Amino acid sequence: MSRRCHLGYPRRWQRGLAMVELVVTAPILLLLMFGTVIFGEWLIQYSILNDSVRDAARYVAGAAVNGTDGTLIQGAAWTTLVGQGKNLAVYGNVNGTGSPVLPGLTVGNINVGQDTATLTITVSTTGYTYRSLFGASMPSFSGGTIATNFALSISTTMRAL
Repeated sequence: MSRRCHLGYPRRWQRGLAMVELVVTAPILLLLMFGTVIFGEWLIQYSILNDSVRDAARYVAGAAVNGTDGTLIQGAAWTTLVGQGKNLAVYGNVNGTGSPVLPGLTVGNINVGQDTATLTITVSTTGYTYRSLFGASMPSFSGGTIATNFALSISTTMRAL
């Protein structure tokens, strides 16, 4: 006489059922785990980029006012200030030394503009793409892929002081 479980099935069938449950649930759990990691990474990179752009806008807005007449600076002084603001956003310092705060971020991804009518400075990003640790895509259940690289666009406008 074989030993039976509480449902009346032999124990060896129960072991097989546990294997089937594992095969069915493991891909879903892995997809959820990878999705959580990718979202967490994206959130961290977005936060770092947002802080960098805000710091650059604050720096440029603080130095953009001409002290003699209260207008925004122009010419070579503005060009120098824009370069310093871009370096601050990318490298975390106005000299542009060291490594970028995010992988693949360049000064070409940062735009700095001014509006002389409202005395505002706008710092924004263009063309920067979040790059996942897992590559540009991950497989899906349907046989296709799910993109894991996303464009990050951030813009901050501050009034010049």
